[in-house]
Amino acid sequence: MKKQNIVINTLLSLVLGCVLVYLVFNSLDVELFLAKLSGINYSWIYLSMLISIFEHVLRGYRWNLLMRTSENNLTTFITTNVMIVSYFFALFIPRFNDVARCYLISKTNKINISTSLGTVVSERIFDLISLLLISAIFILVEFDLFVGFVENYIISNIDFKVSNYIISGIALIVLIFVIKHFTKKSTFFSSRLKEFKNGMLSIKKNYRNKGFIISTILLWVIYFLMGYVIFFSFNETINLGLNAGIAVLVAGSLGMIVPVNAGIGAYHFLVASILISYNLDYESGLFFATLLHTSQIICLAVLGVISSVILFLKIKAENG
Repeated sequence: MKKQNIVINTLLSLVLGCVLVYLVFNSLDVELFLAKLSGINYSWIYLSMLISIFEHVLRGYRWNLLMRTSENNLTTFITTNVMIVSYFFALFIPRFNDVARCYLISKTNKINISTSLGTVVSERIFDLISLLLISAIFILVEFDLFVGFVENYIISNIDFKVSNYIISGIALIVLIFVIKHFTKKSTFFSSRLKEFKNGMLSIKKNYRNKGFIISTILLWVIYFLMGYVIFFSFNETINLGLNAGIAVLVAGSLGMIVPVNAGIGAYHFLVASILISYNLDYESGLFFATLLHTSQIICLAVLGVISSVILFLKIKAENG
């Protein structure tokens, strides 16, 4: 990724994030918002932060399964630290974490970037399928609520113009022809593409792997628990049940897809909006979203610094 593209991407994401934060928080009573902090049971916040550590461990373990061959010696410890540092970088440069972790794993375990990038694509596809399954479960449990949420906050903001589909189709066709052209003309490009395919197709060997399936299920359980335990931290949300926890999981996952730093603004808005359906006022929902999001950012920042030091020492040792 060129430096110019990184700068432009970061600035655009920062601007979008600022706009979203303004729209979400501009009508907020700051004094009342801050006053809520005095009534929080922080033990639940710390528990949520502790649970989040296992998210990174599971992601590191699962990524190992996709990359592991007889030729490399991957350890969950190093891969976990790579995952943490990559997400730490993403706080500053949105959507840079996948590139960062592929680069770091190439430095710590001598794995080709193109191969590891292929495994990342496989991982993302599997995560998307998992999210769709969780959303399907939520639809079955809370059908009317989910449909209303999608109509009010997602579909109403999508432009369904036919011209958009035509342009997207033409762009896809052009991209396919360009890839085929470079594959035929460039040995370097064709070898990188082959490595990418090998990495992407690695999921074929693992989608029936018990370790991969169990770690994926546990990963989403952890995502759920990270939000659910914070329900018990203050009075307004203490009586919310499992259904509300699943709602936060789905809405929060959608919010993190938006290309802004750590999903800021979008995450808060979607989580606060879905909680309105559970008889929670928007301000309390926004307070909950801010509490959950901020605690995880703080935890990631601390872990990011520690993991950065560990990887620095590892890479330094590898290079003699």
